[in-house]
Amino acid sequence: MSTAAGPREIAGLSIEVATTPADAALISTIFDEVWSVRAMVSPEIMVAALHNGAYGAIAWRDEMPVGAAFAIVGLPLAGQSAPNLHSHAAGVVATAANGGIGYALKLHQFSWAREHGFGTVTWTFDPLVRRNAWFNIVKLGTQVLGYHRNFYGQLDDGINAGEQSDRLLVRWDIAGRDTPAATDFVEAKADDVLVATPADIELLRKTDTAQAANWRERQRAAFEAAEKNGLSVVGLNEDYCYVLRSNKDGAQ
Repeated sequence: MSTAAGPREIAGLSIEVATTPADAALISTIFDEVWSVRAMVSPEIMVAALHNGAYGAIAWRDEMPVGAAFAIVGLPLAGQSAPNLHSHAAGVVATAANGGIGYALKLHQFSWAREHGFGTVTWTFDPLVRRNAWFNIVKLGTQVLGYHRNFYGQLDDGINAGEQSDRLLVRWDIAGRDTPAATDFVEAKADDVLVATPADIELLRKTDTAQAANWRERQRAAFEAAEKNGLSVVGLNEDYCYVLRSNKDGAQ
């Protein structure tokens, strides 16, 4: 395992780049704890990917592993010449959540991608999870590329079991940037379409599965109708609604 200084200073935290089979096994174990599943990403697949230029990292706090990230190499996105790095998973264990470690991991990933010649970084997230929408779009400043119905198929981990895996695909542009730039909330215009998010979909999934499923159906219908009409996500407003605008309008 090699150490790379992360761009985020948190007391007792270090982020190390994964290089060995033991590193891959530890990342796999961390993911299994975060998502309450067995072998979400097998160590063998991870070893092969790392050997071929993929990204893996482990976050340590006070000498304990508390988070990890894994990303795979992809072809350049449309209009790009440099390869894309697709972040498959990044997570922090429950005992270390909400302490800035997830943010530190993403900044580390951004720096690693830049240093290794990637032009973009992409990843997906569940658009029903409000805190993730804010984190990815506002705090990390990503661009939403599109909505994907049931992207991974049916999942059986402890977080997503029984859920349709609808996802938003987001993108970071890396070339020419030292760090990602956060964005502001977007003020909707008259012709924009707003797609709402529930205050806490994770709680709803535990307390009212019917209502949670209804949120998925309504949000899916809204996104797919808007995209069919040539609208795309330009950001979040202060009510944590996605703001979708005509592609002809260009800038936010």
